[in-house]
Amino acid sequence: MNNDGNTNREALPDYIRKFLQQPPQLLKNFHNEDVLAYLNLGEEQHYVQDDVILNEEQYVNSSYLIAEGRVCIWKDNIQLATLKEGSFMGETFLFSKNNRIANVVAEEESLLLKFDRHEVLNFFRRKPEKLFNIFTRNIIEIQQKKISNMNMQLLQLKKRLLNENLGKDFS
Repeated sequence: MNNDGNTNREALPDYIRKFLQQPPQLLKNFHNEDVLAYLNLGEEQHYVQDDVILNEEQYVNSSYLIAEGRVCIWKDNIQLATLKEGSFMGETFLFSKNNRIANVVAEEESLLLKFDRHEVLNFFRRKPEKLFNIFTRNIIEIQQKKISNMNMQLLQLKKRLLNENLGKDFS
């Protein structure tokens, strides 16, 4: 950025300006310069409603940040979650060499930033180790929230099944 930060900021896409004002969980506690540098690693990918973004058979070597729109996570024709702007998916891309665990489909017109494992690792090699530690902690928090959400869904399902079975016992 030159001395006239406002001029450069106005030239940025809306989603980057929003993420600089309120960083997504993934980039929480990053300095604005690091937020911007990380976002610039992302490859913009545009999708329309019902486009398949990820297939569960794909090898995990990238992650995605939803810049605009909403996507749905599907497994065995069951919708598991809906993710919106600022959500991060594929968070195991740095640590896992497995296949994806579900399909992801655009619920509406969406813009995602795709981050390649090797580019992200190279980015952090050029930064202080503290930044990678913050990034890792953010990923863990994202995973904890997803696990907590799955536990709530499982609990609700178990309660509903128990109530249905209790109703059958009284019939």
